[in-house]
Amino acid sequence: MRGAMVRARAGCWRLAREGEYLARTEFHSYSVRPGLRLFVLHPHTGRTHQLRVALKSLSAPILGDGRYGGSPADRGYLHACALRFEWAGACYCFEQLPCEGSVFAEPMVHEQILSLCPLWTLPWSGEH
Repeated sequence: MRGAMVRARAGCWRLAREGEYLARTEFHSYSVRPGLRLFVLHPHTGRTHQLRVALKSLSAPILGDGRYGGSPADRGYLHACALRFEWAGACYCFEQLPCEGSVFAEPMVHEQILSLCPLWTLPWSGEH
């Protein structure tokens, strides 16, 4: 998903066809139960609220994210399961599955997350 991040109302952002702040997010989507999808996101850029805006533009706001249209929940369900970056000539990789939140604890959700690990093996485009 590509788009320009432009300011919207009340301090929010939205995706537009044209603009100065290009954002690119790659994603995989999985149905875990009726009315609930699990998204694994790979941001190729680092814009303010980029992941929240990307999911809202798909009509799939993050559960618990009231600012961008998500339903109320016991927590915000945006979780960084895997981070990988280079710094000072070394590559660092971290994975931490979610351990809090009633939705993450649901057996179908938890099993879907486990089936995707290690997340590095998902078929990403490799473009940056």
